[in-house]
Amino acid sequence: MVAFDTQGLLRRAIYEVEEYTPSLSLDLLSERLGLPTERIVKLDANENPYGPSPKVQEALAAYGYYHLYPDSRQNRLREAIQRYLAVDKAHIMAGNGSDELIDLVMRLLLDPG
Repeated sequence: MVAFDTQGLLRRAIYEVEEYTPSLSLDLLSERLGLPTERIVKLDANENPYGPSPKVQEALAAYGYYHLYPDSRQNRLREAIQRYLAVDKAHIMAGNGSDELIDLVMRLLLDPG
């Protein structure tokens, strides 16, 4: 059987990229610092340390469709943004976080390799 050289498929620059180091979870940070979790406000992981507002909690509690996939085109959100910004919704893209949107843009603009 012929060996498959996976390293030959990757761009050289890939080997120079530093490995992603995620921030510590709240419980690990608490343990490491010897502080209770209530005394720690983490701002390094793009998370909201305070949770949703009471209005958001009410809206989530009233929503009964968690078992169904949402509108993949995010039409209601895009229509609301369209009204707010006066920009045609055809020019608005919504996604599941910036990672997904960046990935989609890169797939549009870059060839593999």
